[in-house]
Amino acid sequence: MEVATIKKFRFGRKKEESKGLFQGILERIKTLKEELYMDNDLLFILTYMASISTAQISRDKIFEKTSEKREYAPSKYFSKIKDLAQKWHYDYATACELIARKVKHERVKNLLNRFSNAISAGEPDREFLEKEWKVFKTVRKDEFERCLESLRKWTDAYTALTVSTSLVSIVILLSVIIYKVGDPAQTLYTTAFFILLISFMGVALLYKSVPKDVKTHNLRIKSREQRIVAKWMPVSLIISLLLIFLMSVIPTFFNPEMFVFNGIDLKGFGLISAGLVMLPVGFVGRNDDIKISKRDESFTVFIRNLGAIVSGAGLSIAEALTKIDQKNLGELKDLAYQLYKRLAMGLDPKLCWEKFIGESGSYLIHKLTSIFVDAVDLGGDADVIGDLVSSSNLEMVLLRMKRDLISSGFISLVIPLHLAMVSLLLFISQILTIFTKLITTLFSQYSISGEKLKNVPGIVGGMNIGIFSGIPLDLLYQYTLVVVLIITTANIFAAKIVKGGATYMIFYYGAILCILSGIAMIVIPPAVSMAFTFPSFVEGGGG
Repeated sequence: MEVATIKKFRFGRKKEESKGLFQGILERIKTLKEELYMDNDLLFILTYMASISTAQISRDKIFEKTSEKREYAPSKYFSKIKDLAQKWHYDYATACELIARKVKHERVKNLLNRFSNAISAGEPDREFLEKEWKVFKTVRKDEFERCLESLRKWTDAYTALTVSTSLVSIVILLSVIIYKVGDPAQTLYTTAFFILLISFMGVALLYKSVPKDVKTHNLRIKSREQRIVAKWMPVSLIISLLLIFLMSVIPTFFNPEMFVFNGIDLKGFGLISAGLVMLPVGFVGRNDDIKISKRDESFTVFIRNLGAIVSGAGLSIAEALTKIDQKNLGELKDLAYQLYKRLAMGLDPKLCWEKFIGESGSYLIHKLTSIFVDAVDLGGDADVIGDLVSSSNLEMVLLRMKRDLISSGFISLVIPLHLAMVSLLLFISQILTIFTKLITTLFSQYSISGEKLKNVPGIVGGMNIGIFSGIPLDLLYQYTLVVVLIITTANIFAAKIVKGGATYMIFYYGAILCILSGIAMIVIPPAVSMAFTFPSFVEGGGG
């Protein structure tokens, strides 16, 4: 009985330890994600604090309201400062200094230390926060532009890397056929592994160099396009992968004669079908991305005008919405009208604004709208608040436009380059297939072996014609497909990373590149076979 109890206790303890380990890993991942976007949230939280400080509220209220903004990662530090000051009766200068010692993020640490010094020196909170907001906005802009310059160089490097890996795969393929050293399968699959490693190392370097920026929010309420994408994206992904495996990968590795009709290999239809399945999701997602960009641009004018009208005319937000020139709202026109109708009907303003934010689909609107609403509700200067919020929004919109210049040039280069590299690989592969079949036919017709040709004096003996005999064509097809899939996958992720946006952009670029790769796999081999035929050579040899 005691032994059973001890075993049960040990099992329970191990279970709790494993559960604690799993929770620790999840917490670590969450912390890393927060740290990744800490600089963005730092700009938003400084905008929030500078905005609510215009209401001339107390320092206690500033820290209390800031600690409630859980959507901003730095809010947890301000929550700890508030607890030290209000529950443990530390003065705010000491509380800021104590928390700063525990913070690992350098910019948050420096901000808290400067806040501590400003409080000790008696500097008004509003002046300090506005000054910090302006300084950080400048610093953030400079850092973003430096990341863009680095990204520009890495995109050039990635295109060179793509060309190099494709050429290396072709050179290795030719080398294996010309010089029969070792096991061809082992050599080719090792090469494919290194191509995979190098390609995704390039993708990782692109990810490291891009500015960390989010474009879509993750709220429960979403835009119409985001709801469609969220519903169909998992289904589209599963079907696409199944089509590639069932129509391309499995036939190539286990039954090469499958999907071959009239001498034309149609295994590329697996990639084309996968691309067509991803295309609707990618197209809807692309439309959502374009609309969000337009909404973010219009939001700058919308929030500035709204603040000016509320402050100048002394109207409520619902009344002020009717005074805004609708022609300047662009993509926000319908959302602003829906917001006005809900507010005019007397619905809960908080729910009305949540609906407006959710249906916009925009990360910037999600982060900045609540700043304006909270600060105005606290009695702040709506005109000043509108300027602060619109300025922060405009800064990010302009920086994204600079990023779009780089990404559009990169994608315009990668797509035709991808098609060229895949076509070149398929061209060389088909040439080798033709020569292999030709030499095999001649050798079987005249009962010639490679060993006999070595003893022939002169040019024929030195040509090493026997190199093409005995090359496994199945291995050639498998290697070609694997390299095409690696290059396609790497370019899909590279295009998405450089462009930015939500996950659905992977489906947009995936659809384009998969369809192009599949078309090349179907068209290039027959075209090469038509161009390179040797009937006269074979017939002459028979005579």
